[in-house]
Amino acid sequence: ANLEADFAQRSLAYAAFTERLVVDPAPPTTTPSATSTPSATSTTTPGSTTASPQPSTTVVPRPPVPAEAVPPELLPAAGEALGVIRIPAIDVDKVVVVGTRRADLRKGPGHYPTTPLPGQAGNAAIAGHRTTYGAPFGAIDLLEPGDRIEVETFQGSFYYEVLAQETEDGSSGHAIVNPTDVYVLGDYGDNRLTLTACHPKYSARQRIVVQAQLVSPPAVTIELPLEALFEDPVSEDQLAYEVTGINPETGEIDETFEPVTSAPDEALVVDVPGDVLDESLGWHTEESTPFVLWSLSTAVAAAVVLIAARRWRRWAAYAIGSPVVVVLLFLAFTHLDRMLPAF
Repeated sequence: ANLEADFAQRSLAYAAFTERLVVDPAPPTTTPSATSTPSATSTTTPGSTTASPQPSTTVVPRPPVPAEAVPPELLPAAGEALGVIRIPAIDVDKVVVVGTRRADLRKGPGHYPTTPLPGQAGNAAIAGHRTTYGAPFGAIDLLEPGDRIEVETFQGSFYYEVLAQETEDGSSGHAIVNPTDVYVLGDYGDNRLTLTACHPKYSARQRIVVQAQLVSPPAVTIELPLEALFEDPVSEDQLAYEVTGINPETGEIDETFEPVTSAPDEALVVDVPGDVLDESLGWHTEESTPFVLWSLSTAVAAAVVLIAARRWRRWAAYAIGSPVVVVLLFLAFTHLDRMLPAF
């Protein structure tokens, strides 16, 4: 309810701001683009398919350019409500927040901050869970080509149609990719929406990807100031190295070079972190050490309480020691929750 109220208030404030906003409606341009997604190609993981665009010449509308910057206070911050996504075919009606961190996705589907906002030109991307925290994307595997997706942001309502993706089993409304296939979040040269989630259910081994074409005019392009969310974006030199093996510092081929398994030219992925598909949905092994330490602390505290109960007054020992054990146990489970994949 708080997220919905926050979104409604921000939409009203932005509407008041745009009443005096003068824009330059740039003419549409004809560019090579992908009007349908994806023919499937095999990757290193058995049974997975990757989405590659079918080149074609399409008129891509250019969005109007804002005449002045939008005040920061009108823009949502990380974890705040960005909009609402509605998918009638699978009964989805959820608030979308800014960011794909664990804390963000617990609130609802999260927008990848390195991609355009939904409704704007380019490839807007949203991640969501399939089995936990309301499972907003639990049934996206049931979406079929042509299904309608509506995303409402503070800029208005925008409509998308699910694109067909060619897989080994024929045409489908989704593709299965590896967590390293971040090109699905890149710029295909058209205006689309990409939905991602873990696959299969109860596993973080792969990612399921649904892509949809924007059928509404694109909105004014506005970038959120969220650079701090991703401190180490993939640079152009790093992307070039991953393709060619040429060390950008020496200009020579690295003898230990191993080519990437997914085709990097399928979409422009500059400034998309290489682990962005895995950062919020996969394992967080850095939490294993604090989990083990707090677990050991819990075991030691529990042992001390039991010994004290036998040698001292039982109920007094339990009354004093139990709160300590509960707090330590809570901290241990907090780090366990952060460590496990969020499906």
